[in-house]
Amino acid sequence: MSKGLNISPLFVVFFCDIPMTLRCQRNELENQLQFDVMIRTQISLILGTGVLGLALMSSSSGVAEIQNANRTGEPGTSMTCNQCHGGGSWGATTNITVLDPNTGDEVTAYLPGEQYVLEVAIGGTSPRFGMQATAVDAMGGNAGSFANPSNNTQLEEVQGRHIFEHNSASTNNTFSVDWTAPAMGGDVTIYASGLAAGGSGSSGGDQYAGAVLTLPEAEIVIEIGGCTYDFACNYNPLASFDDGSCEVESCALPGDLNNDGAVTTSDLLAFLAVFGQTL
Repeated sequence: MSKGLNISPLFVVFFCDIPMTLRCQRNELENQLQFDVMIRTQISLILGTGVLGLALMSSSSGVAEIQNANRTGEPGTSMTCNQCHGGGSWGATTNITVLDPNTGDEVTAYLPGEQYVLEVAIGGTSPRFGMQATAVDAMGGNAGSFANPSNNTQLEEVQGRHIFEHNSASTNNTFSVDWTAPAMGGDVTIYASGLAAGGSGSSGGDQYAGAVLTLPEAEIVIEIGGCTYDFACNYNPLASFDDGSCEVESCALPGDLNNDGAVTTSDLLAFLAVFGQTL
């Protein structure tokens, strides 16, 4: 007769409940992990949306104003607006012009310390426009100063660099400031980043176009008026233009036959030579 195990019912129940307890604990742990993942995902989405919203807001209000960023493309920074904006096809162009404030004419050279109008125009068929620009001297410093921005433009400073940029997603494609040229002279290079924007409120659907303009210091030429005829009494070899002041007869001396400005023996000999021929 074989002997069987004598196991109490209490032990059997306890022994059988162990796997179920472990399974319940495992299920509860898995549910908790899934809940944690869901919460973290939602938080990430919320934070990501906030960061994206900040980035989009910076594009429309000026990247220097919101992010303290220089996107002009000047040598101090390698970044431009196309770091974030793109995807549009508007035929974007950027043009830099320096104007004489008195005549409105374009200038191709500047006088140190003089005031001009610096204008950046963005071309394209887009509904909105934006830009950022700066002026740099030959040593890499700020070239002059900006003042009196147009209604769609604001003045900023990023790490010591003078900048002007759009203050909103503008329907006007022209941005301007008064520019006082540097007193020290030398070449000035103006860097500008332009955007033809789709106006969707996002960085997509925009097109970037940059421009660079180098403006030399004007050569100062002093014009001197005077008599430019060398046979005149008051001939001026330094005169750059004739002012009509030449005198030919007023300084002539009677008997100065050789026109050297004095009556000497040579004039007498010349007279005798002529007189002898007439006899």
